[in-house]
Amino acid sequence: MRILTSTLFLALLLGSITFAQEVDKDYEAYPDLPFELEHLMLNVTVEPASALIKGIARYDISSRREILSEVVLHTSDLEIQDISIGDQQLAYQVSGDSLVIELKDTLGVGDRTQFHITWQSNSSFGIHTDGSGNLWTSLQPKATHHWFPVFDHPEVETTIDAHITIPADKEAVFVGKFNGHEIISTDKKRVHWRSQVPVPVTGISLAVGNFAREEATSGIKDISVFAGESVLIREVRDGLMQMAVSTLRELERKLSYEYPFESLNIVVLPDNLWDEQQTEAGVIYLYQNLGSLTTQLRRGISEQWLGQHHRYLDRGEKAMNYEFLKASLLRDTDVGQLKNSDSLQTINAWNHWVEGYKSLENNFLKKTVENSLPELVKLFSGVTGWNNYADYFYQKTGAYWDTLPEIQKTTEEPAADFSYDVEYIYDEANSTLNLVFKAEGKGLETLAGVEVREIDFSDTTVSEISFTGLQDTIKTDISPAVEYVLLSPKGDANIKLNEHKPFPFLLNQLRSAEAEERAEAATGLINFAENPDLQLALRDVLNNEENPTVRAALLETLAEILNGAIGTEQTFLDAARTDAQEIQVAAIKALSNYEGNEEVQYAIRNMAIRAESDTIFNTALRTYNAIAKTEDKISLAERLENADTAAIRSLKVLNMVAEEDTSGQALEAADRFLNKRYPYLLRKKALDLLLLQQNDSDYWERSLNSLITDRDPRIRFLSLKAIEKIPATTAQEILTAREKEEFDPRVLEKIKRLK
Repeated sequence: MRILTSTLFLALLLGSITFAQEVDKDYEAYPDLPFELEHLMLNVTVEPASALIKGIARYDISSRREILSEVVLHTSDLEIQDISIGDQQLAYQVSGDSLVIELKDTLGVGDRTQFHITWQSNSSFGIHTDGSGNLWTSLQPKATHHWFPVFDHPEVETTIDAHITIPADKEAVFVGKFNGHEIISTDKKRVHWRSQVPVPVTGISLAVGNFAREEATSGIKDISVFAGESVLIREVRDGLMQMAVSTLRELERKLSYEYPFESLNIVVLPDNLWDEQQTEAGVIYLYQNLGSLTTQLRRGISEQWLGQHHRYLDRGEKAMNYEFLKASLLRDTDVGQLKNSDSLQTINAWNHWVEGYKSLENNFLKKTVENSLPELVKLFSGVTGWNNYADYFYQKTGAYWDTLPEIQKTTEEPAADFSYDVEYIYDEANSTLNLVFKAEGKGLETLAGVEVREIDFSDTTVSEISFTGLQDTIKTDISPAVEYVLLSPKGDANIKLNEHKPFPFLLNQLRSAEAEERAEAATGLINFAENPDLQLALRDVLNNEENPTVRAALLETLAEILNGAIGTEQTFLDAARTDAQEIQVAAIKALSNYEGNEEVQYAIRNMAIRAESDTIFNTALRTYNAIAKTEDKISLAERLENADTAAIRSLKVLNMVAEEDTSGQALEAADRFLNKRYPYLLRKKALDLLLLQQNDSDYWERSLNSLITDRDPRIRFLSLKAIEKIPATTAQEILTAREKEEFDPRVLEKIKRLK
């Protein structure tokens, strides 16, 4: 029995993503903010194909100081084109990520003014796009000012009107409520969204895509689900809608406080592009690559309640603690772990607490937190941080939970497995059978029972024997009329018996009424491949056998006997064309013995191209790898590359052939999969293959220039592995230049470590 503490467990979970540990994602507690943003009017045009957002924003502000002559906003990785009040341009300068604007008139306390900023951005940190034609703005901490200028801090909230010009065949999702649209031209339309409830600017979200929309109402709240019709079938969208309604009602009862925004907008996208923070202003993004959409939805709604009444400053390490609060809020409902192939910190923490919350032995902590959640929502309004929660819990309990207590999680040791070879020594003259048990690995220390069933032409006799240790021989009397014997372990021990039965026993067992016993016999006969009578016997049984499992076992044994003999391939070619997958797999494996046979190569190539299941494709690929020449395998990869749904299979072929290919064609083909039109999974597999097999420094010098500026931060991060493949001086030049342009904190941290 082992005890696993949460501190250790969380360290193991987060240890694989140390690239983000030293990056400051937290917001400043008390920023210098001498004005209030009372209203924001956005007029933007979105061009998804070029990942471009451009527009004019009107900022209505009021002074909080006696003398206010300039306003500081945040801007980074975007182009400021003009700032004006009415017809008069205002002077401004950009310093670092600060946009300093000189006002026309000095303001006093409570005085108001408004100004306009014209800008455009196609920031790879602030704006995401994917191969499905979707565009959406990033919700990473401090990413908002990368797509439009604003004082980027949870302390700032505002009402907002947005007029968004988009392609006519797409839909736009924004914060607040949809307020209609107008047709501008045959290929453009303008949609209007409005939020009369102030929303934090850190959660202002914009998504544009080929979305279908489902709508419902929960109380006075509007709920909408936006998803591509090819991404989610209508029934799934309806299910998400129902889940959203029920979750809103459930959390309203638990917290005695209403949902903080006037509408809930849910956007379903294929890939999160390494974003892990949820939205903060009534828009929840669900990503198919993170697993259960309903779990993501319930987690997202709970986060909006807890995180938007409070608007957390903590976005780095302390943000992991909020996953505990979400798990606590949803403790008695059906939520599970999420997929996390990209090692996102908050998802790691969510999975940890969802799995471990029920095992938390500190019931005092659990009860304190559960009972405090409604009070916490009411007590803290606006910006807060974990230190506020820790102080509140301290006032309640006298314990300061700066870090959460440990989970004492008990895991049972797995039961030991025992495997024995069993040799049959049959004395037909004296009707005795010696069973010799030899352990493969460790042996039993106690007696293990085995049921012995003797089958003859008219009867079945059952007896029991026992054995133990590393080797044991048990002698038993059997009927002179015995045809075959079956052994079955008894008791709780997990024992596998690998039986080596006499040839007559196996032939007789082929006539058993039980398919499982016939299949076992067919497999066992492999040990007698040299017997001249076996091939004829197997073919005779094969002609009359209908069970797919038994037929597959017979084919495997027949393949061992024939071993690719000339003129014997037709048996397996015919079997490979049957409908039963088990039979197909056995036949395709058997054809791997026919190297140099052009008919077999052609047939296997066609099977790989046309395979509907991955099992058949993978089996055919292994066989083709054994019998085909290198150039033929590359040709197969190119053929699959041109099939829209088979690109991942093409990469499997390239992975198999790259090491033996001396022509460089396999690596050239892999390079084509780095193209941005392919989804991330394909691009990652291609990049992994090239990093493993491509050692040409000239290639990497050329490729890195595009890879480290890719819009997908995961590709930028992974491509930095190639730095070691180019000369040190060139590597430093590339890293220094990229450090000035990179904004993703995880990629930037890796660049700094490599320098």
